[in-house]
Amino acid sequence: MAETPITPPENTWKCSNCGNTVVQAAPPQTCPVCRQKCEFLNVTCYQPDCGFTGMDNRLKPAK
Repeated sequence: MAETPITPPENTWKCSNCGNTVVQAAPPQTCPVCRQKCEFLNVTCYQPDCGFTGMDNRLKPAK
């Protein structure tokens, strides 16, 4: 039986200013929440140990 290949998730980006996350191919120019031009950190899970679920839970913003 052939295994189904795992498709990597779309990129998940975290705003460096407010911690908001967006899922899209490239980071936005301005954050849709804080409306600032911020740096976005790619927090997408690419490691098998986080299950390829989209966002790596180890990189979730602090609340």
